[in-house]
Amino acid sequence: MTAAFDVREEIESAPISSFHWKLGTLIGIIMFFDGYELFNAGYAIPLILKAWRPSPSAIGVMLSSGIVGLSIGSLLQGWLADRLGRRKVMLWALYGMGTASLLLAAIAQSPLQFAGFRLLLGTALGMITPLTISYINEWAPKRTANVYTIWVFQLGFSVGGIAAGAAGAVLAPALGWQAIYYAGALSILVAIAAQLWLPESAQFLATKGEFERIGRILSQLRPARRHLYAGARFTTAARGRATPLSTLLQAPYRAKTLAAWTAGALSLFCIHGLTGWLPTLLVQRGEAMSSAATYGALIMTASLFGGLGSGWLADAAKSRVLAMVAWYGMAALAMLALGQVHGRVEMMVVVAAAGFFVFGGQSVLNNYIAMIYPTEVRSTGVGVAVAINRVGGILGPVVIGMVKSFNPDPIYTFYLLAASMALACLSFAFVRNSQARPEFERTPTAGEADALRAALPDD
Repeated sequence: MTAAFDVREEIESAPISSFHWKLGTLIGIIMFFDGYELFNAGYAIPLILKAWRPSPSAIGVMLSSGIVGLSIGSLLQGWLADRLGRRKVMLWALYGMGTASLLLAAIAQSPLQFAGFRLLLGTALGMITPLTISYINEWAPKRTANVYTIWVFQLGFSVGGIAAGAAGAVLAPALGWQAIYYAGALSILVAIAAQLWLPESAQFLATKGEFERIGRILSQLRPARRHLYAGARFTTAARGRATPLSTLLQAPYRAKTLAAWTAGALSLFCIHGLTGWLPTLLVQRGEAMSSAATYGALIMTASLFGGLGSGWLADAAKSRVLAMVAWYGMAALAMLALGQVHGRVEMMVVVAAAGFFVFGGQSVLNNYIAMIYPTEVRSTGVGVAVAINRVGGILGPVVIGMVKSFNPDPIYTFYLLAASMALACLSFAFVRNSQARPEFERTPTAGEADALRAALPDD
């Protein structure tokens, strides 16, 4: 009789092994370049400002073009990954990221060209972020899921953002802003490494009946059970077809989905508005480019500890919602303080606080989005959520550019960012008060997942 195994149970019950370390390292390096490419435009813009003299509105478009691409990529990856698999789409995105960075460095000669190539780069990045969230959550062992996912995702992402600041402080002044993107083109090497080592989602393969491939992958995950997997069948609750978007708004996921969309859009409005404009705002205040880059690196360094702190609170309180309410509320206060302080030491403290709380809240939100849907919905759910959240990210630099066109005083920018964080806090605070159930913040139960699957069309 042929043995049969549930893929999800085999993965969730696996002990931490070399497979997790290798996968975590690879995903961490991918997230390093994701963070680097996401934030490096903010350090290129002050030098481009001197060379091309774009208007504040044009700068807003140059910054937001990449975020438009993020939304496009997020939607595309959900549609493609549910049909073609996680691995194939991730490889396309990684090669696209390196190629777009190279085009920015070698060809861009005007704000329009810069915006066009940033759009291509953003599309690749928009695929990478939700795919890595899905990858990490699908392969994380159940006992250490929060710690594993936050370390893998947040560490690489934050260090990449720090590296973007370092490139802005060291490479750009000496070699020109193009050097920032030549460095980013090294991600092509990561694409080659991923082609060699990145596994496909075992649960996706189970929906396709590719049992031999699953056996080989699970044998790497759990070598002691290798003999059991030879010739075995593998089952999964996931279904091998795309999920209608309307499913995301059905009970019991409607409130979770709407809260995640709202808070995420407001959070990214603040993140991209702050990181995109902060170096330019500081240079306009009289800071040297190296000092402005230092503040950017400080934000990303603080973001790492903010993610770990919010993850610890979510685990300790057994509530991701509580962690997000606390972190977004403190982020609003940090934004208000940024509009008031002027001394160098005070500015560094408040900038660090902003990075700690803004990114810490976003870190928990990423995990929250991935865990509120079962496997068959996760890729679509994460992709749609990230795409909608990116609308806020698109508007951040553009709206700030418009505000600066009317009044260049930075205080109005920081008040605007404070308001976005306060509203993000309130969106989850409302959900917590109106629907404070234990099941609201965990992975759906088997019964809930069955109900969700029953709602899906059979054709």
